[in-house]
Amino acid sequence: MMRAAQRGDWVEARRIYRWFMPLLHLDAEHDLVQSIKLAEQVMGRGSERVRMPRMVLSGARRAEVIAMVERCAKARPTRQPGVAA
Repeated sequence: MMRAAQRGDWVEARRIYRWFMPLLHLDAEHDLVQSIKLAEQVMGRGSERVRMPRMVLSGARRAEVIAMVERCAKARPTRQPGVAA
């Protein structure tokens, strides 16, 4: 996104931003630590384990975060042909 903005490619920067926005909103919720750690685990980059008094997500919220992360992972933007990274 930054590289696209630096080159003035606002269409590409916005495309990436729109994809990323749902994930960015995870840190605006009351369970931001648990949500972000769960997202990292879903993506194979960490563990959802948290220290007390926090508890790992469960129930509907857990399912919601997992679904969002998996949906975003499937729709992850790829570099456009002819565009430098």
